[in-house]
Amino acid sequence: MEEQENNQTSKSLDLVGLGETAKAIPKEVYVETTKALIDSFNKIVAPITETTSGFGRYIRQKFDNMVDAEKAVGAYTIQKAVEKAQLKGQLNSPKHLKSFVKSFEEASKEVDPTLHEMWENILANQLIDSEFHPRYVNILSNFSASEAELLLRLNTFEEIGKDHSGYFGSPRNFNHYVLKNHDKELNTWTYSCNVLLEFELAEVQAPNREIYEESDRVTILYITNSGKRFLNAVTLK
Repeated sequence: MEEQENNQTSKSLDLVGLGETAKAIPKEVYVETTKALIDSFNKIVAPITETTSGFGRYIRQKFDNMVDAEKAVGAYTIQKAVEKAQLKGQLNSPKHLKSFVKSFEEASKEVDPTLHEMWENILANQLIDSEFHPRYVNILSNFSASEAELLLRLNTFEEIGKDHSGYFGSPRNFNHYVLKNHDKELNTWTYSCNVLLEFELAEVQAPNREIYEESDRVTILYITNSGKRFLNAVTLK
């Protein structure tokens, strides 16, 4: 009996190291054998690969090359993405196949819950929107949890208040940022702010000079229209 239990344990999936992401996955997924996962994965992707046989072979090869823990997370993520896409509308084969496979691989390795949810949503979005831009996948692959959380906090240009102005040139030498003009709470400027600016997901405006001390070097950080479109893609709005 003990030997049988040991054999069963060796067949189950080791999700050690996946942290909070593993907690979000149903416990029954943990004890799936590799063969069961492959069978399950083939059924899940069948509706999105049946019209493109080459894509079906490609994504299954990627799946076969994953370690068991990644297969568990990947199969579960694809299933949730398909379900979300079906709730939103017609299920389509993704237009940009390499971007879809890259999203699948990234989701299978992502341990941060916020980023994993974004990868799940970006997979679903590619099954819905034929106009989905593959650059979103590249942007998200450069994100840490800090960039994701910061982007979710930002206001739009219309929401940052009045009495602000633009800069001459593209200054980036700030110590603090606020979410709205006249905000008293100063947030520390971090590298995550630079990342959002680099990908044109956020921009800055000069606050009223009379409100803040010059030595604090404060700016207003807000989400751009490109940032809103990207956020809609990764939050499935």
